[in-house]
Amino acid sequence: MKLILENWRHFVMNEKLMLKPGPNGWDKYCELVAEAYAAAPAFEDAAVPHFEAMKPFVDKMFKRIEGVIDVHFVEEHPYANADELRQDVEQNKILKISTLDAEHDIFDNRTNAKFRAIHDYMSHIQRNTEFDAKGEIASYNAHLQTMPPKSHPALFTEVVGQACSFIVNGKFPEQKIALLPGFDYENVGVVEGYDIVDKELVKKGEEPEPEENEDERDIE
Repeated sequence: MKLILENWRHFVMNEKLMLKPGPNGWDKYCELVAEAYAAAPAFEDAAVPHFEAMKPFVDKMFKRIEGVIDVHFVEEHPYANADELRQDVEQNKILKISTLDAEHDIFDNRTNAKFRAIHDYMSHIQRNTEFDAKGEIASYNAHLQTMPPKSHPALFTEVVGQACSFIVNGKFPEQKIALLPGFDYENVGVVEGYDIVDKELVKKGEEPEPEENEDERDIE
């Protein structure tokens, strides 16, 4: 576990994401992911082994986090934004985790809530990320460094799929036991049928769209 955390911290210090902010960057990527999530079945047998591979990590990492912070499971959405979450942890040493919408065909409610705690702690607290596409994708990249490769397709559905669906549609989606084909689970930003040109997604065979007041800053 110590080695896992060391590798994760090393990754955090050196992370570079493949796309940039804007309508043809992460916004476009999130729209494509949300469309794929909506089209995915609620349950498919091929996804089950990938979700099962997440369980040992969830139990081990949650025990580690419990030794650092007091986790409270609550029947509400406790924070309006990531600043409120971090303030609660900093001032009260408490991290509240919602158990709402926790129905899951592979995880029991407790395991699902534990994973939410791990996600919030590793991303919104330790990485200081927000509840937005940039923050969720960056946190997914961090999770990749701590979880076995077999779990990555399920992790993508759980983190990137659900987050993009929420961001695009404005509500928490149905939790699905499904895979989202057409996306590279390790090189986040790569989409089948698209090229990446100047850190923007361009459909194969089409020319990049010119942008005004283009923000050239990378997401770091």
